Amino acid sequence: MRALIYDDDEDLAQECAEALARRGFETTATRKGRTDFSALVAAFEPDLILLDVHMPEFNGFEALQVLAQSPRKAATSVIMMSGARDNLLSAGSALCEAHGIRLLGTLSKPFGLSELDGLLSGSRS
Repeated sequence: MRALIYDDDEDLAQECAEALARRGFETTATRKGRTDFSALVAAFEPDLILLDVHMPEFNGFEALQVLAQSPRKAATSVIMMSGARDNLLSAGSALCEAHGIRLLGTLSKPFGLSELDGLLSGSRS
């Protein structure tokens, strides 16, 4: 299993990468824009994307639109996270539903790794 972490908080991305590695995931992280995200999805072929909704240059909504057009869409699940307003997570959830993207859940920052683990455990049952 492979996980792509798309977040501008390097410390959180590292913590999530370590937690996912303990669960058997191969991980990579990025915080760059559209070209990097699209290329990583195509080359890395993630099974899971941890997606920060509120990003400065290329936000999570734009990333979801790229994923919606990707041949990897059907094979990829998403966990959305944000330290901004909860309505951003609600809007992201609606966008996932509209595009047929499998959303495992949302996480409001700051969150505990046990919350991430709970979403991952629920996806494997």
